[in-house]
Amino acid sequence: MLGRRAFVAGSVAVTALPVVAAKHSPPPPKVGAIRWPGPGYDLHGFMAVPAKAHGRQPAVLLVPDTSGADQFALGLADSLALAGFMACLPKALASLDDALATVHWLATNRYATGKVAALAWGLGTDMVDRIAESPQPLLAAGVTFGASGVEPGPVPILRFGAIGTLSGDAYDRAWQRTLAFLKEQLA
Repeated sequence: MLGRRAFVAGSVAVTALPVVAAKHSPPPPKVGAIRWPGPGYDLHGFMAVPAKAHGRQPAVLLVPDTSGADQFALGLADSLALAGFMACLPKALASLDDALATVHWLATNRYATGKVAALAWGLGTDMVDRIAESPQPLLAAGVTFGASGVEPGPVPILRFGAIGTLSGDAYDRAWQRTLAFLKEQLA
């Protein structure tokens, strides 16, 4: 939990000091509430896009634990956008059909490159594995923070231990590996 809290605290500290942050970091991502077509109904969530994005960006679907779109998840969306990705954070993914509809929407979104990865933690890791195993090859890659009993399949998935067990340097190293993996897989 220390790694998670430190990350959120760092995100809050950066937004609390915009003058200092503006001198040392890229502009904050564009974040907004969005909705997209689901399987017979609209799905809702948040989108974070790099502030200086021109053209299409690779997309990352965030699949949170049971906590949903909390401050930690929103902080991850911001961090992904700062790293050059279009990040989508659904308020909830109630089913595999919801998740597949979201991945399809991200892959065909006019602002995306067509390549989509999924990043999950806690109970969300199961959903990433289920998306990766679906008969439609929609997912280019996945990153999971948490236990999974699924054998590697055709979709490359970078796996870490539970996010709450990572702290300090271990969390930072895992995040840097995650960004490098996503850039490589979505290039």
